[in-house]
Amino acid sequence: MKPGVLHQVCRWTTALILLQYGFAKLFGAQFTILDSQLDTPMGMVSGFWLTWYYFDYSPIMGNLVGLVQIGLGAALALPRTVLLGAAGAFAALGGISVLNVSYEIDFGALVISLVGTACAAYLLWERRRELAAVFWQAGRRVRAPWRSVAVLAVLVGITASCSYWTANYNNRLPTPLDGTWDVTAGAFAPAGLPGPAERVYFEHNRAYQLVLRSGQTWQTHHFEVDPATATIGVWREWLRKGEQLLSGRYALTGDRLVVTGTDLTTRQHLRWELRRVPPERLRPG
Repeated sequence: MKPGVLHQVCRWTTALILLQYGFAKLFGAQFTILDSQLDTPMGMVSGFWLTWYYFDYSPIMGNLVGLVQIGLGAALALPRTVLLGAAGAFAALGGISVLNVSYEIDFGALVISLVGTACAAYLLWERRRELAAVFWQAGRRVRAPWRSVAVLAVLVGITASCSYWTANYNNRLPTPLDGTWDVTAGAFAPAGLPGPAERVYFEHNRAYQLVLRSGQTWQTHHFEVDPATATIGVWREWLRKGEQLLSGRYALTGDRLVVTGTDLTTRQHLRWELRRVPPERLRPG
C-alpha cells in the first residue's frame, strides 16, 4: 500500500527536525555555553543554561547526541528503515519536549519538538498492528503469569526500600544545623583555605558533610552534632574523619548560630557566629 500524503509530511518533517538538531550540535549552534554563565553561581543559573552546560561539558556527549539524531533522520529518509527512525524519533523528540518544558528552554524549541513528536507518533500509529505483534505477545499461551507478577513485586519492594533507605538514612541524616550560613563574626580557617571561612554549608543531602568557603575555595570536612548535649565536632576528612579540627558546643536561636569551643589546629578558643541564608537567596526566581 502506497503511503499517503500525511505519512510523507510526517516522515520528512521529522527527518528535517532531527537532521537540523543533529548538525546544530556538531557545528556548535547548540550546547555552547557563555563565559558569563560559567562565572555565575550555580544556584543563580537558569534551567536553560544548566542544560546547555551539562551537554557542553563533554564534547563526546554532545557530538554523540548529534550523531544519533542525524542517524535517526537518515533512517526516516530510507523507506526500509522508516519504522526504526520513527521509534527512535518518538523517544528522542519526546524526551526533548519534556526537557524543554522542565527546564524552560525556549517556547519555539518546544513547539518544534512537539511537532516532531506528534509526527513520529503518527508514523508509529500507522504500524501499530506490527508493533503490537512484536512487543505484546497476546497470541502466545503464557504459563503461570502470576510468577512473573510475584517476582516483579519482590523486585519493586527490594529496590524501593533500598532507595528509600539510601536517601533517608545514608545520604541524609538531618541535624538542626542543616543549611547554608554566612559567618558574621569569628575566624575559623583550617589549613588549605586562603582565609577564614566566609560561608558554611551543613549539607542536608550528604550526611556528616560540612563545606567551608573562603573566596573561591571550597573545602569539605566531616561534622557531627549531638542535639541532646548541643555539642559539635569537625574533622578533616568527610566520613573518614582523620585529624579533628574543632570541638565545642553550639547555641541555635532562630536563624542565628553561635559555636564556642577550641580550634584544635591553633589550640585557641573559638567563638563563631553565623546567620542562616534564606533558601530563596540560593535559587533562581
